[in-house]
Amino acid sequence: MDTLANIGWVHIAYALGLLIFGFLIAKHLSAITDRTLSKRISRHQAMLTRRLVFYGLLLIFLISALQQLGFNLTVLLGAAGIFTVALSFASQTAASNLISGIFLLFEQPFKVGDSIEVKNIKGIVDSIDLLSTKINTPDNTQIRVPNEVIMKSEITNLSCFKTRRLEIVIGVAYRSDIEHVKSVLLNLTYAHEGILNDPPAQVIISNFADSAIELKLLAWTKTDVVSSVKYQLHETIKQRFEQEGIEMPFPQITLHQG
Repeated sequence: MDTLANIGWVHIAYALGLLIFGFLIAKHLSAITDRTLSKRISRHQAMLTRRLVFYGLLLIFLISALQQLGFNLTVLLGAAGIFTVALSFASQTAASNLISGIFLLFEQPFKVGDSIEVKNIKGIVDSIDLLSTKINTPDNTQIRVPNEVIMKSEITNLSCFKTRRLEIVIGVAYRSDIEHVKSVLLNLTYAHEGILNDPPAQVIISNFADSAIELKLLAWTKTDVVSSVKYQLHETIKQRFEQEGIEMPFPQITLHQG
């Protein structure tokens, strides 16, 4: 209390000035760091480095401001140490998420902007923080997933490669001319501008179901358009089969009475 009573307005004004100046400097230097490193390292690493620079510089100016106010930093550091120990015992989950976030930083199974699937959650990675990862889903919602959950789960990175293979299963009647059906499917597939010629597309018989022969169309396209190309092919196949008279049987449901 004596220390607070002896603080003059000059020291308070100087401390506030240090905090404001430190905030502006930290914000400016962290932005420069982000622009410089974003061309050399991943967006995720640049973002974390920017935050470390910002909070590190802000902490330095905060300590300087406290010194101007006459606070005993030795006492403050001791209290902070005790608080940290108590917090570590009370927040084991947070510590686990923090460690998992560090592993994600170095292993890099995905990066910001990638399309991933984890724990039945599919979407685009919005941010990777030290405690959690935020994923934007196709229906425009954001899901926060703890990093510990991600590290313990299977991660599917849908954006890892520039090209992906799409698969479409089509059922046709048993009396259909399979070679003709294959020819129709390949012709309409290659006619689509989003389909790549290499590797070549193919049509195989995947299953003999009760009501139809199931064919599987396999074709390669660019990763960022795979969903739209697949939906467009669905419509094209339906229209072309109607023109060619190719029958697509309805699924049969058998009811058993006891």
